[in-house]
Amino acid sequence: MGLEAAGWSVAYANDIDPVKRDQYDHHFGDTGDHFELGDVHNIDPASVPAVQLATASFPCTDLSVAGGRAGIRAGESSAFWGFVQVLRGMGDRKPPLVMLENVVGFLSSHGGKDFVEAMLALNELGYSVDPLVLDAKWFVPQSRPRLFVVAAQAPAIPVTGLLATQTRPAALVHAIMSARDVKWRLSDHPSPPRRSVLTLADILDDLSDDSPEWWPRERAEYFLNQLSPRHLAVAKEMMKGKSWSYGTAFRRVRPQPNGRKRSMAELRTDGVAGCLRTPKGGSGRQILFRAGKGRYSVRLLTPRECARLMGADDFNVSGSLNEALFGFGDAVCVPAITWLAENVLPVRPIAAETKPRSRAVQ
Repeated sequence: MGLEAAGWSVAYANDIDPVKRDQYDHHFGDTGDHFELGDVHNIDPASVPAVQLATASFPCTDLSVAGGRAGIRAGESSAFWGFVQVLRGMGDRKPPLVMLENVVGFLSSHGGKDFVEAMLALNELGYSVDPLVLDAKWFVPQSRPRLFVVAAQAPAIPVTGLLATQTRPAALVHAIMSARDVKWRLSDHPSPPRRSVLTLADILDDLSDDSPEWWPRERAEYFLNQLSPRHLAVAKEMMKGKSWSYGTAFRRVRPQPNGRKRSMAELRTDGVAGCLRTPKGGSGRQILFRAGKGRYSVRLLTPRECARLMGADDFNVSGSLNEALFGFGDAVCVPAITWLAENVLPVRPIAAETKPRSRAVQ
């Protein structure tokens, strides 16, 4: 969706999850002509059409702290190597541009070795690489920092000095300057917005007080009792307001002074939602807290609200709540991708003069 907004069209798509394929079909229509369901490691490169851009958002499971940091060679995150295998198998047909997306933790996985290994793999295929960080909160009211890598079949440009910027924070600058063997080609792009013009309140459904989405009083009180003294004080202050104010929360298991662990609800009230996650184990469901007029209400964010937090306002939400949450928890912020396409992709589509839309695989 983000690339389409910038004039690209999809020529081929792949995912291993049949539920995500169904979600894709429900939104885009019958996609049997270009969607290949299956493990990326098993894809025949000959089945992938020649295009100008290939994108890969491979699983972060083994790169994040929550996933145990097994690394890019382990488990689901090894899908990156399946993608590389497809590119290699395409030979002279491989696209001039590649774009990767993953969590910022990719930079520090295995002491930074995983990131460097991935960049060198792209170099080996003839690509020079340009990494940068974008946070969804610059475009929508959701905190979601992500690492992107734009790779181009173009000569490398030596990096002799680099200062931290909005899109290249200190951790990324350190990773770049420490990897002298990598062939970099850093773009000189404009700064993205500093913050979305929308706030959390702007993307919420207008639900009546008697909507079944709101939790029963007993469950809402249990949530309130899970707040720390500091967060509880914030919640009580919100209740004193003459109008509604909103916050979001996740439950996390935290150690207590007595040495035991307890499930705690951690409240965020800056007008920005926390990072949407897949609801594994139940703790990944984001909670909405509404307070004011001397009272409060609690519920989960709805699938439609999650779609808006990803900048996919009109996405055809279908299936169960958990299926929708899994889809959006794994998704990429739509306007962030549009910004990348318009400001960072280093070449215009090769066929731009003869075809109104360029083509991509994902």
